Amino acid sequence: MTGAIPGYWMHETSGVLRPAVEAYLRHDPMTPGQIAAVRGYLHQWFAAPAWKGPMIDPIRTAVEAITCRADISRVLEMAVREGIDPL
Repeated sequence: MTGAIPGYWMHETSGVLRPAVEAYLRHDPMTPGQIAAVRGYLHQWFAAPAWKGPMIDPIRTAVEAITCRADISRVLEMAVREGIDPL
């Protein structure tokens, strides 16, 4: 891994992302706004130059297609298989 690692969700200060990630982790219902917040977080996370390899572009593409909890799970599964865990 080279380059800067992106900001971690627990350090975000807007007050929007933390409840969204916590809802995801608790398997609580998520609002469209919470899904959008997690998508935005994952976008900035995977846009970081730290991540390299043949699967990073497919992960980035999958992030942009997130519209529901299942999409978030799919992206996170792809990432964990690559040794990247943004949560």
